[in-house]
Amino acid sequence: MKSKELDKVKSPIINRPQTLSIALEIEGTAPLIQHNFDQKTIEEMLRKHMGLSVTREKKVPADCIERAIIRNTANAICVPPTSIKKAMLCAAAQVKGMAKTKLRSMLFIEGGSIPITYSQMVPRMDMVRTSGIGKTPDVRFRPAFEDWKARLIILFSDALPVETVIDLLHRAGNGGLGEWRPERDGSFGTFIISRSIVDKKEIEAVRKACRPPLKPLVIPPWAMNAEISDDLLRRIGKNEEEEDE
Repeated sequence: MKSKELDKVKSPIINRPQTLSIALEIEGTAPLIQHNFDQKTIEEMLRKHMGLSVTREKKVPADCIERAIIRNTANAICVPPTSIKKAMLCAAAQVKGMAKTKLRSMLFIEGGSIPITYSQMVPRMDMVRTSGIGKTPDVRFRPAFEDWKARLIILFSDALPVETVIDLLHRAGNGGLGEWRPERDGSFGTFIISRSIVDKKEIEAVRKACRPPLKPLVIPPWAMNAEISDDLLRRIGKNEEEEDE
């Protein structure tokens, strides 16, 4: 190809997709009930499914409630960012033409955790039925946080209008967060958007507060060299998704 012909060939213009952000505060309209799968619970579950002996300890309500609280590595009480994203994805089903699968890669909650503030924590004792064929009843002690609030930053693709993002979070508030939320046939964990955060200093403060990740689970030394099958991991995953009745 001659040089003159090369000059006529136009190089394709590739524009990088832009990621936008919006900072918002949400306010609970019903108490937020938490139930965390802590280190001790997971280890007991792991031993049981591996056929190892499990010493069943007596329940101490105060200890159960403390272990049920979700905290980050800074020891702040929080909600997982993924729970807010999942609530927004579920809300997308209410919007005509909104593809949930595409939305997964267009919408993110910034940070490793979303700290909450609240007026008081009320201890709860509830009778629940676990998942599985037997659905055996169990007494569960959990914390309920009243008048809770949370500040978060939502990252989203420039292909999504900001009005759509806000609408999805509004709808997610009807589905709720935590245990016994409306999405799970309950009435707890609902919220509304209380305000938009525009002050740069406050936005940076929110970003800093949300930076710490959730407290991670640690592989116990006795399980480090044990053979754990994929079937076992699937069963543990199902137990983590127990639904209350």
